[in-house]
Amino acid sequence: MTPEQKFRELYEEMFDLCEKHGWGDPFSYARSKEIHMAGLLGHQVSDTLSGADGYDADGGCEYKSTIASRINA
Repeated sequence: MTPEQKFRELYEEMFDLCEKHGWGDPFSYARSKEIHMAGLLGHQVSDTLSGADGYDADGGCEYKSTIASRINA
């Protein structure tokens, strides 16, 4: 399998998984980061693209990520 074929396979698999679970398009904005972070933290993935990114026992959680060396929020 070529790298391009593998990429296509993984891309389609990720899209199908997100569609099945109602997580939305993982390639829209930073949605894939939100889904990944929720899974790492044991949170429920938000079913909307606005508001909380995930949910835990205490309620909504907003995740902050950046490509910079420091978070500026």
